[in-house]
Amino acid sequence: MKAKTLLLVLFVAAASAAAAWFAARHLPVPAAAVSADATGRKILYYQSPMHPWIKSDKPGKCPICGMNMVPVYENGESTNTGFGLKLNSDSVNVANVQTATVERRQLVRSLRVAGIISTNSPTAAWFEFTAYPRDLAWLQAGQTIEVTVPSAPGKIYPAQIKSDGARPVAGTDFDAASDSAKIRAEISNPPIETGGLGGEQLFTGFYAEGRVLVNSPDVLAVPRNAVLQPGSQPVVYVDEGKGYYEQHKVKLGRIGDEFVEVLAGLTEGDKVVTSGGLLIDAEAQISQSAQN
Repeated sequence: MKAKTLLLVLFVAAASAAAAWFAARHLPVPAAAVSADATGRKILYYQSPMHPWIKSDKPGKCPICGMNMVPVYENGESTNTGFGLKLNSDSVNVANVQTATVERRQLVRSLRVAGIISTNSPTAAWFEFTAYPRDLAWLQAGQTIEVTVPSAPGKIYPAQIKSDGARPVAGTDFDAASDSAKIRAEISNPPIETGGLGGEQLFTGFYAEGRVLVNSPDVLAVPRNAVLQPGSQPVVYVDEGKGYYEQHKVKLGRIGDEFVEVLAGLTEGDKVVTSGGLLIDAEAQISQSAQN
C-alpha cells in the first residue's frame, strides 16, 4: 500500500508540474506582471513576432525562431482568430509585411518560343515553333513574332501568325503525345544572308527563336508574388485591417510577366500581401494546429 501511495503522489506531482509549465508557456502573463515602457504605455507581456502564441513576462528571444520578443501593450491587437493571423504593429514591421491593391489592369506577357525556319526562299519563309497549352491562351492570328537565328546574330526578322479560316491559327497541329501544337508564322523578309565564307547562306532547317509581346484587355489581377500554393489550390492573404491577415482561396486565369489574372476569390480594392506572405501562411498553419 505504501508503494502504491508513493507512486500516486509522484504521478500527481508530475502532472501538476506539467500543467504549470503548459500554462506558463501558452497563457498571457497575469495582471501582476504588467509594466510600462519609457513612454508610459503599459506592457502586458512580451510575444514572439513570428510565433504569437509564445509569450513571456520579460524581454528575451523566441525559443523557436530566435527573434527578439516584442512588447504587447494594453488595448493592443494580438489575438489570432479564424484561418489567418493577427499581428501587432511590431510584428508587422519585423516580418516586413507589404501589400498591394487588387485592381483591373492589362496583363503583359513575353512569350519565348523555339522552332526552325522552313521553306526558305527569296519569296517565302516560315517560322515553325512549338506551343504548349499554357502558351495557346495567349496566341492568336495576326500577332507579330520577333524571330532571331543564332547564325545571324543581332538581326531580327518579323513574322506574323496567319489564319487559314478553318483553324484559328495557321499550321496548328496538336500532338497529344507531347501535349503541344506546331504553329507557323510567315516571315516578312526571308532570312537569306551572305555568309562569311561567300555565297548566299540559306537558313532552311536552322534553329530559330521567337519572342511575342502580348497585351490582354483589362482584367482583375494581382502581383504574382502575392499568390501562394501551400496545397492543391492557390491562396492569397488579404489585409483585413487592424493587423489581421485572412487567407483567401483564389481561382487564377492567365499568368503575365508580373501579374496574374484572378477569376474568383477576390474583389477590386482588396489589399493582398506581397511580401511576408510565406511567413504569415506558415504561422497561420501552426497557430491553427495549436488551437485545434
